[in-house]
Amino acid sequence: MLPLKALLRLYRAHPWLLLMSLAGLTLGVTLVVAIELLNHSARTNFVAARSQLAGEANYRLAPQGGLDEQIYVRLARSQPALDAMPELHAWLKDEQGRSFQLLGMDLFNPGPLRRLFGATADNGPDFSLTRADSVWLAATEARRLDWQPGQSRTFVLGDEAKRPLTLTLAGTFEPGAVPMERLLVTDIGLAQSLLGKAGWLDRIVFKASETQAQALQAALRTDFPDQPLWLEPISPALDASQLGDALALNLTALSLLAMAVGLFLVFNAQRFVQSVRRPLLAQLIILGMAPRRVLDWLMLELALLATLGTLFGLLLGSLLALALMGQLTQALADLYGPNPIDLLRLSPASLGKALVIGLAGTLAANLPGWWQLLRQSPLELREGNSRPPAHPWQRRGLAIAILLLCALCLWQPSTGLGGALFVAGGWLLAMALILPDALRWLLGRLRARGPLTARLGVAETLYHLDRTAIAVMALQLAIAAAIGIGVMVSSFRSSVEIWLGQRLAADLYVTAPKGVAGSRGALGEQTLDTILAGPDVSAASRRAVFPARWQGQPIEWAQMDFIPELKAAYPLLAGRWPATPDEVLASEPLTVRLGVKVGQRLEVTSEGGPRRLTVTGVYQDYGSDKGQILHAFEGGAVQSLALFSPDPEGLGDRLRSQFGEQVNLLPAPAIHAAALRVFDQTFVVTELLKLLILGIAFVGIGSAFMVLGLARRGELQTLQSLGIGPRHCRRLLVWQGAGLGLLTALLALPVGYGLAWVLIEVVNPRAFGWRLAFEAAPLHAVTALLLAPVCGALASWYAARRVV
Repeated sequence: MLPLKALLRLYRAHPWLLLMSLAGLTLGVTLVVAIELLNHSARTNFVAARSQLAGEANYRLAPQGGLDEQIYVRLARSQPALDAMPELHAWLKDEQGRSFQLLGMDLFNPGPLRRLFGATADNGPDFSLTRADSVWLAATEARRLDWQPGQSRTFVLGDEAKRPLTLTLAGTFEPGAVPMERLLVTDIGLAQSLLGKAGWLDRIVFKASETQAQALQAALRTDFPDQPLWLEPISPALDASQLGDALALNLTALSLLAMAVGLFLVFNAQRFVQSVRRPLLAQLIILGMAPRRVLDWLMLELALLATLGTLFGLLLGSLLALALMGQLTQALADLYGPNPIDLLRLSPASLGKALVIGLAGTLAANLPGWWQLLRQSPLELREGNSRPPAHPWQRRGLAIAILLLCALCLWQPSTGLGGALFVAGGWLLAMALILPDALRWLLGRLRARGPLTARLGVAETLYHLDRTAIAVMALQLAIAAAIGIGVMVSSFRSSVEIWLGQRLAADLYVTAPKGVAGSRGALGEQTLDTILAGPDVSAASRRAVFPARWQGQPIEWAQMDFIPELKAAYPLLAGRWPATPDEVLASEPLTVRLGVKVGQRLEVTSEGGPRRLTVTGVYQDYGSDKGQILHAFEGGAVQSLALFSPDPEGLGDRLRSQFGEQVNLLPAPAIHAAALRVFDQTFVVTELLKLLILGIAFVGIGSAFMVLGLARRGELQTLQSLGIGPRHCRRLLVWQGAGLGLLTALLALPVGYGLAWVLIEVVNPRAFGWRLAFEAAPLHAVTALLLAPVCGALASWYAARRVV
């Protein structure tokens, strides 16, 4: 253990070296773990909530507005072997504001939902229907909520109605394979009474093979020819794969960036440690210890440090994820409707991934020094330069190679989203590798200008650039990424704002309250007739959006009345408006992601069965990244109305007095404000993590200046012997830090805007199919130019106090 003690003595003398190594690794792993856990928890919670409604079912019958329970009765009688379950569903909120799902089902024959119940389901849980407000909970969930059988609690039904609903816990059951958090189960008959849906169902779910599903679909068309009943395949895991793609992509990119910045800091600290340890390592070899034996001890020391830093990162990352889980849940709820499950779920795979990344990154940071240890003689080690090797041509060659690969990915769109992400990451890494040369050129130009103190500071900064290069590269990475992501989000918001201004052309929008599981409701015929008959309605357009599939891909089929007042709200990017019933418009994401072209014939499957449609034009759309076709309204359920009126306020007052809470009245400005509020909420987590990455980079630059100050103690003592006092030495260090931070920020500006261009013009079209209008957003650049020199000066001031 004596060699290990000798190696660790350096950290005892210079604790900042230990702190810098641990801080870089810990902070990098922290963000990787936090974001991995957030992504994993959001998707797992989403799948769990959907699995509560689907169980083992793989098909569902869920027409807009629900269906008559007699449809289920006829199906069950005509097909006795049918594995099906009728359902009623509602969202509830308790007095603490927590979301719950209320599921009405056949408790005595669970069918596809048998996995909701544990082994005791075979013997039958005690589902005694003694009260009209009875519900049942999983036993574990009842204990967690401290809800005892026989106790009643008050909930609020739905987001619009706000109707109080008192429920009594009639009993508990042992949960099965499906997570049962926040799920209240009751009998389908009781649910119909509680929800005011007597004789109606929200959906029927089936567990069926593909052959059985085809036979069932044929039976539905034969038995119910007048009703568009479409058997839709379902998969909670597949639905989760579409969950918050834009947000998940941003979070994943930020986690990788955080890890890269952290490893840069680890590399900087370990490289300096290796350079000042050279005499000690040479002495150990001269005393008879084999170089490979010395390397074994170095690896043991590194394993201890890496394990300690990674474990700290795992702990802090879990705590950070727990703190941000509420923000992420709210963002996803705004996008996809309420989710009753907002639990943070620890993932062994995510934790293991972060552990491997942390250990492998720390190992990679030390490989160059270990290679030199094995190649050089003890005398070369002892007499060698303590300055870390720069290897400029290797660095430049690597940067050129990365840029060539980026150009290849840009030239070949077939590389897809993976190629686009490589271009973004490769651009940042290549520019970071070129940064030392750019700084050296700039400092060389400034070296002969200004007063003596300024020239001395520039000369010393240039001389020690090899020691600070890694830290300023990490700082440039963080600043450029912050600018690039900030400009992309600002451009996205600006594009959405312009799009909303065009799309919301009507004076008032009328929608029905939400249906099952947050789906769109339908306006009744009498309601429609009353609204449209009013003299204060000058024009109106009916609209409905239905799920559909093209070539197995889920898309949206939107229908609306093509009135002249609304055509201006859909500016065409190509083609013309449909003129016949079999012609449609295609949204931009549909053309970019799935390759749909003007003039192409599509065979689209929906509730009404397959249909061949011809694309006549392309319109811009940010409402759905799945892709959407826009068709003239052909009748059927109406989900919303766009109303034009000379007196919008009077029209709103009339409809509000006539219908109350039976309809939702949404003026265009209110929709505009709500949409932007959802957008801002979605990227709150992104902004918080971006600030944390900048914090990591500034911690790194401060640590680098501390290490640099330790290495320059001899030079500073020489300056003091020449008559320069400690105060002037500190001032010199402060100006050096501020100048280096400012130069790094200036050089990071073009890199950041280049990254923004890649994100807007390459990543977004390949990932989501939409293109954004580029917006410079100068506030991000100004913030970087102000923060970088200030933080560099503060870091240098603190380091100067320690070493002068």
